[in-house]
Amino acid sequence: MGQKRRRLALSCVGCRRRKVKCDRTYPTCIRCQKGGVTCDYVSYTSKNGEGLPTPDDESPHLRRESSVASWTEQAHVWHSRAKERDNQTRTQEDAVNTSTSHSKNPPTPKPLQELQERVLELETHVRTAGSRLTPSLQLPSEKLLPAIPVGAPAEQDFERALLKGRSFKTQYFGPSHAASILLQFEELSAFVVDILHRLPTLEKARKDWKQYRRNVTSSIVLPEHDTLLTLVPDQATTDSLVQLYFEVLETTYRVLHAPTFFRQYKEFWAPTPAEVAEDSESTSPETSTVFLVQLLLVCASANAVAQTKIPAYTGPSSVARDNAIKWIEVCETWLDLQSQKHMSLETFQVQILIPIAKRLNCVKIKRTWTVAGHLLRLAMSAGLHREPTFLSKKISVFDQEMRRRLWFTIVELELQASLDKGMCASIGPFDFDCLPPVNLHDEDFDQSTEKLPPPRPITEFTRTSFLCLAQKHLPLRLELVSRLNSVRPYIEDDAAIELDRRIRKYLDDIPQWPDTAAKIASQPLSGLVLYEFLLQIHQPVVAETDAQARHFFSRVARQNAALSIAKIYAEMRPNAALLFVSLREDLFRALLGICVITIVEMISKEYLAQDTTAVVKLIGQGVDIMENRIRQLGQGFHPFWLTSSALALLQSKISADKSPDVHAQETADRVARLHRKMMEFQKASIHPLDGVDATINNTANTLLGMSGQQTAPMPEVDPFGPIEGQFNAFSDTLFDFDMTDIWGMSNYGQYQ
Repeated sequence: MGQKRRRLALSCVGCRRRKVKCDRTYPTCIRCQKGGVTCDYVSYTSKNGEGLPTPDDESPHLRRESSVASWTEQAHVWHSRAKERDNQTRTQEDAVNTSTSHSKNPPTPKPLQELQERVLELETHVRTAGSRLTPSLQLPSEKLLPAIPVGAPAEQDFERALLKGRSFKTQYFGPSHAASILLQFEELSAFVVDILHRLPTLEKARKDWKQYRRNVTSSIVLPEHDTLLTLVPDQATTDSLVQLYFEVLETTYRVLHAPTFFRQYKEFWAPTPAEVAEDSESTSPETSTVFLVQLLLVCASANAVAQTKIPAYTGPSSVARDNAIKWIEVCETWLDLQSQKHMSLETFQVQILIPIAKRLNCVKIKRTWTVAGHLLRLAMSAGLHREPTFLSKKISVFDQEMRRRLWFTIVELELQASLDKGMCASIGPFDFDCLPPVNLHDEDFDQSTEKLPPPRPITEFTRTSFLCLAQKHLPLRLELVSRLNSVRPYIEDDAAIELDRRIRKYLDDIPQWPDTAAKIASQPLSGLVLYEFLLQIHQPVVAETDAQARHFFSRVARQNAALSIAKIYAEMRPNAALLFVSLREDLFRALLGICVITIVEMISKEYLAQDTTAVVKLIGQGVDIMENRIRQLGQGFHPFWLTSSALALLQSKISADKSPDVHAQETADRVARLHRKMMEFQKASIHPLDGVDATINNTANTLLGMSGQQTAPMPEVDPFGPIEGQFNAFSDTLFDFDMTDIWGMSNYGQYQ
């Protein structure tokens, strides 16, 4: 009887000595990590020139789940035990032996060369997938987000992303960006191009207006205290704007403490200039200046949705938007002059108010994601991501709660910016331990509070209820946005169904607050943030007409989510709908999704919706909201034009009495009429008081008005007249989705 062969020791030396279970993670197992020691694994050497001892084909070690993480572990273990050998010489010998043995009988153990090739293949897959997590270190919810299979198709995923531009002047849009819908549906893209060719003079208007805006220059005014005072609108106008801000924005994203702000607001309007001169100690100049900056940003945010009776425009921008831009610019200048060593609550509030005001007024949209990421890192550098009660006893109860509110507001803004841009989130669910804000009214605590009162139930509405509710599914959304926008986004059908179930469970848990204040913004937004992710997890199969039965559930779920988003916007108060259509891209994405899904189903003769008239009406209401944004800001032509084109294509499929050419012409006429209306209300010279409604027309002199510079009159452009020279409908880029107007479209041919 031969000598008994000793079993291979695959566990680390430390776990074997302690006789405990080892997870065999390389280079250090979990038990040794917790003990603060380094793992040692036994290195095996062969005898008589034989290959490295390996498990046979029936070994249970090879029957592991085929995930990237588990293969990473196996690859590292075997690679570490093979690297001590002289690979070059023995690989050549094994290659000869392998070719000889294959001509006769295949050996039972795998040769070293085959094993090394397999290790190299596995490491390549790991690098491609961009993940090196071991199973024991995976996030809890990764069971619902399985690792990408080795054979997952990468071509389809890359088609859902877009890189436009050339050289280093490029812009990247990831899979969750709305452009991916057009990239999936060529018929809609061709229909859009056909409509654009019916409006050739818009290109001429774009060039003229671009030159006109360059000539409109303003002198830079330092943000001194007296200068800020002159920028504040009259009291009646400011009252209406502040009330609108607190009704809509401060019931969702928490930035300001209402009692503190209104106390300063009351003091600001109460004294006369003579009284202020007599009592100089009533308020410090620093505090007053910070408050003025906050007040201007509040007015700039609300000014984006405050309705005007008589519109007025300066080029492709409304006068109201131009006023808001001046307020934002002077506030940014003030913030740049502040010392980073002496940050305060008020300074952080200004840091958050600026990107909100910019987004609402469509200012530098392309920088939204990078600005949100910078704001997140600024908050983390100040420690807002850590729970203050865990690390310090020098932070007051009031400041602790305000830090929580600001942190979760910043995370929500960064998450939304990542989703709209199609990029991964800048933070993960395990990168912060700050406790969620407490569901309390602002009046329940102030700077003198030593202990917070018990939180109110989530069924009782407060201004913070939205944040308290959103933090419950925040880890799931952070994971999803990073997974959806990774370089290899891939979610299998079973995982998508389970994720759908979890998201709908959160939807069912949204309380039906009876308060009128909740129905303005908090209630609708609580549903929108979840329905938008339902759109995303089912989007990859939206245009797959060759697998209708297999993806039936995803098609139904996506159509239901898109219709729900459109219905929420249609039932919103007009100014709230106008606000969220500027803050988010979900309505644009939902309307395109409804049109594309419906057309695909009609082509496959499996149309799910029963009432096509109701669907068309719902899409039309969403298009009207986008048109209202153009009337208010002069911006937003691009999504309006694309959605109108998608609606026209859908109507051409539904109604047989009109040809697609008729629907295309009607859409072109609608865009041209809106453009002509803006031309009719152009201001020959900029004056902040002209053409603005009485409730908001008493705005003080802006930076441009104070400069005393006269602007040249706007060149007259006939939108229906002939155009000189050769027309290029796409002089910039068609898929420039961050552009908020219609004037930048070109180079479409490279994407066909």
